[in-house]
Amino acid sequence: MMNRTFKGGIDLHQDQALHLRGINNYKRVERIYPKKVYIPIQQHIGDPAEVTVSVGEKVFLGQMIAKMGEGLGANIHASVSGRIVGIEEIDQGQGDEMTCIVIENDFQEQPEKIYHDKIEKLAPETIVEKVEAAGVVGLGGATFPSHVKLNPKEAIHTCIFNGAECEPLLMADAALMVNQGDQLIKGCKLVLKAVGANEGIIAIEDDKQEAIEVMKELCKDIPTLSVIEVPSIYPQGSTEMLFKTITGKEGPAGGSTRDLGYLVINVATTVAVSEAIDPGIPLSYRICSVVGDVIQQKNVCFPIGTSIQDMIDFCGGFDGAPSKIITGGFMIGKTVDTLAASLTKSANGLIVINEKHDQDSTPSPCILCARCIEVCPVGLLPHQLEKNYLKKNCKRLEKLYVESCINCGCCTYICPARRHLAEHIVAGQQELKEGRKS
Repeated sequence: MMNRTFKGGIDLHQDQALHLRGINNYKRVERIYPKKVYIPIQQHIGDPAEVTVSVGEKVFLGQMIAKMGEGLGANIHASVSGRIVGIEEIDQGQGDEMTCIVIENDFQEQPEKIYHDKIEKLAPETIVEKVEAAGVVGLGGATFPSHVKLNPKEAIHTCIFNGAECEPLLMADAALMVNQGDQLIKGCKLVLKAVGANEGIIAIEDDKQEAIEVMKELCKDIPTLSVIEVPSIYPQGSTEMLFKTITGKEGPAGGSTRDLGYLVINVATTVAVSEAIDPGIPLSYRICSVVGDVIQQKNVCFPIGTSIQDMIDFCGGFDGAPSKIITGGFMIGKTVDTLAASLTKSANGLIVINEKHDQDSTPSPCILCARCIEVCPVGLLPHQLEKNYLKKNCKRLEKLYVESCINCGCCTYICPARRHLAEHIVAGQQELKEGRKS
């Protein structure tokens, strides 16, 4: 299989401002034990889960505290053992309040139950059922419920395990591969069995050589698994770009890689699948890279529902006066405006930018330099998409394939006029959808 790449994208290693603000020892993962966790009932694509506990109730680590409904969704579990001290509406930092279950940590880490199921004895449908029960969702940022992904209608022959952590500064998946490689291999085998695939490819960017060496060593005697190095070009980690790099094929417009027999799943999600089976613990924690303008940049393993305030304090506090706080990646993460917001299943990164480093984002008129076109990995015309969004010309947006935008943010990053291209294109996608409904 030939190793290719895709057209466009950005080599973010050239940005010294980013390069100098990463984690020095990414392999070291520290664990935080907050006094309280604030667990939102919606941390996934789909409907909010329904609360199943009450204030004053004692809960165990991994106990279900909110159950998914009949539609698309995911179960929510206690990430610490302790007592329910509140079910409250808490601002999540983007203008919306969310129902959160507040647990006071007793620091006993008492699990509700422990199961040890062997892969050989599990039917594919049993794997899917256990993943559903464990509340596993996509941990690469999308948070799509994994039990749905592992029960595809299409025939799957190859699984691509996405370890291409292309967002600058983030090293959570790299730390996971180095420290939990055995668990990842178990997860790969479970995913292959669940979807009936006969080949698995672990894709890792070429700037993470230690992770590559660890995974190659673990895969050397497993004929169904292999490791492929992919170029460290942003947005390599997107499903569409990684698929093109590995296969040389274009994903079907308006469709999915599954239509061509390929299922792409994040490596952290794959580990969560493994842990749902053995030791049988629901998704209740994850690794997050805390980077930027904090005193100590580090990879932190946190229980779901840890507040941003507690995480910042754990990293020594702010380095300088904070200007922006971003959850997720530098390129496509979300800015939050309160330290009370919870870190959820999607939080692979927490980035702080202080007033000194925060750049002026006031836009000026487009100078028609075409840089946004050069870097767009899916071959769109970002400046034209923004222009037609501002004119509210939905018909033109559709003709310009606005729905093909993967929201990677390359256009905004490269624009010398500081145009808010990606933001406006995503808004255009939403406006087109709403226009079709009316």
